[in-house]
Amino acid sequence: MSRRLHAIVLHGVFILSGVSALIYQLVWQRALLTIYGSNVESVAMVVAAFLAGLGIGSIVGGWISKSARAPLVLLFGLAELGVGAYGLISLKLFDAVGALTSVQSHGLTTGALVFLLVFLPTVLMGATLPLLVAHQVRDTAHVGQSVSRLYFVNTLGAALGAFIAAHWLLGSFGMSGTTRIAACLNAAAALIVLLALRKPAARSADHADTSTANAACEIPFRTALLWSALSGFLALSWEIIWSRVFNFASASKAPVFGYMLGSYLLGLALGSLFSPLLLKHGGDLRSKLARWVMFSSVAAYLVAPLTAAAATQMFWECGYYFVIIAGALLGLTFPLLCHAAIPPGNDTGSQLSRLYLANIIGSGAGSLLTGFVFMEWLSLRYLCLLLLALSWLWISSIARSRPTRFMQMFPFIAVMLSVSSFHRLYERLQYKHDFQDGMRFAQIIESRHGVITVDTSGAVYGNGAYDGMIGTKLEPKSWLVRPYFLSAVRDRIENVLVIGVASGSWTQILVNHPQVKHVTAIELSHGYLDLIRARPEVASLLTNPKLDLVIDDGRRWLRQHPEARFDAIVMNTTHHWREFASALLSREFLTEVKAHLTPDGVAFWNCTESPRAARTGMEVFPHTLMVMNHCLASNTPMEPDRERWQNVLAAYHIDGQPVIAVDQIEGVLDFIKGEALPVPGDMWFWCRRPVMESAWGGARIITDDNLGHEYP
Repeated sequence: MSRRLHAIVLHGVFILSGVSALIYQLVWQRALLTIYGSNVESVAMVVAAFLAGLGIGSIVGGWISKSARAPLVLLFGLAELGVGAYGLISLKLFDAVGALTSVQSHGLTTGALVFLLVFLPTVLMGATLPLLVAHQVRDTAHVGQSVSRLYFVNTLGAALGAFIAAHWLLGSFGMSGTTRIAACLNAAAALIVLLALRKPAARSADHADTSTANAACEIPFRTALLWSALSGFLALSWEIIWSRVFNFASASKAPVFGYMLGSYLLGLALGSLFSPLLLKHGGDLRSKLARWVMFSSVAAYLVAPLTAAAATQMFWECGYYFVIIAGALLGLTFPLLCHAAIPPGNDTGSQLSRLYLANIIGSGAGSLLTGFVFMEWLSLRYLCLLLLALSWLWISSIARSRPTRFMQMFPFIAVMLSVSSFHRLYERLQYKHDFQDGMRFAQIIESRHGVITVDTSGAVYGNGAYDGMIGTKLEPKSWLVRPYFLSAVRDRIENVLVIGVASGSWTQILVNHPQVKHVTAIELSHGYLDLIRARPEVASLLTNPKLDLVIDDGRRWLRQHPEARFDAIVMNTTHHWREFASALLSREFLTEVKAHLTPDGVAFWNCTESPRAARTGMEVFPHTLMVMNHCLASNTPMEPDRERWQNVLAAYHIDGQPVIAVDQIEGVLDFIKGEALPVPGDMWFWCRRPVMESAWGGARIITDDNLGHEYP
């Protein structure tokens, strides 16, 4: 096989490897977060575990590549087979280990367990780049060109994997089917390598004369290690910032992260592809590196404000193009750094693996520091400025005593950007075309868990999606009839579990129920506590002795408290199409809820008008009612009792005030008369199970595997 054909086939195989690797990352991250919790601590641990495995794999691949006799392409094929084999059993293995360990896991324990679960496949994935770079350098004697080409094709494959997983695979095949497809891609890559590339490419006669070798290294290798780590830190930090921007703009739609990540990876791939053009023109590599780091930093900073501007003038999805541009500029850095610090030779793969490891260590630090610390204490605007400042320090270190005039202007540019670029950022992202000058949120709370906004009418939004109004007053035709309705179907409600506190309105209603003795409330984001403290309608909730408020993932809390039993478990669940919504609507979760109910206990959750969510409830519970957009379920029959409900409402007080005026009680009680199927636009009704079965009995149930409505 000719050298050219050999390189084309090898690059094609590496694209397949990148596609499968990103598919696994998306699926495994979701599966592990479902088991160990979707709070920010678990997210950070999962990302860090992935990066650690990749880093160790790069060292292993680099160490192997130092041997001149090592069959590098053959080892690559075997690594792909290993990843595919693990992929086939991965989800069942995760479930089995999770069933044994999720009760005790927390914090560092979670990180250790996740690291062990993904260790083998991520080590194999991490080893592939040093192996193939060393193979290519043996053939071309050009480090920068080899790194840029292989980094391009693998990152391009990863971008394709992110796009097709988010847009097609997860919605069509679920997590188990998607992993099987990824395993087939691994098998195809391995077979192509083992069957078609067993023999080395034929060398052309003039190979030794025409290859372009590196000049003397312009950057000391230790310095390159530090810069590689800083590059990884900045790249991952910008990714986290962009994830927040796009998550907020989309109201937390699940596919958006895949699209954003795919756009970023596509940009990185293009940057890597174009980096050899910079090398061909010669010149001072340090100056080139400083210049492109500066350009990439400014471009990365502008992604958020430009996306907000596009949201009001065109479409917020235009932000994906801004991410591609910024990613392309960021993607120039690593190949340039490799070319400036690594000479060609048998040790190329080993040195590349060390640079790659440093880059991954920096990325891991970015995930933990930016996602876990900086996001907690800094607003998005000041975090972006902090990253710009770090970029300026790096640029100054690269340029040494030879800064250009434009580089000297960088601090001035940063100050100018900070003055106006983030003006009304969240208002623009949320209101989009409806945004007008003068619009301003009454309150914005930013934390590592996300962004909470409150408009001037008292409506609360979590990460851009409506979370409800702040208030507890009951009136006829009010949506607040739902939490009060529990007293109509049960004569004894003493111990209540609330999953999802949000504005605190429902929890305030339940904790003040005349019969309730104790409420355990689980909330993922502590930012809502700041919101509750500032609102007089619900502020007393935090000092109520009947309340036990826990900041945790609701699903994980249930697993860690198998002995807990409740008369009512209430979940005013988020919109069924939002990211992680299926974790609170799936058959598996509702089965967990069912196990935590007393014999006559009831579960009450928001289906947000999803027939599938209601159908899943009917699958798990023998007795169900539909109360407006909420499914009310139990193991024993339920029958609304008008007299009982009237007595409870008459005794109901919050902060010493009755929840409803005496002359309005009859209007609320008339809700029991409205027995009909609630439909969008006319929801102030309730219906029994036969009506539910007639309307939604044929709907597909939601499971942890099919992810419900998250990936349409």
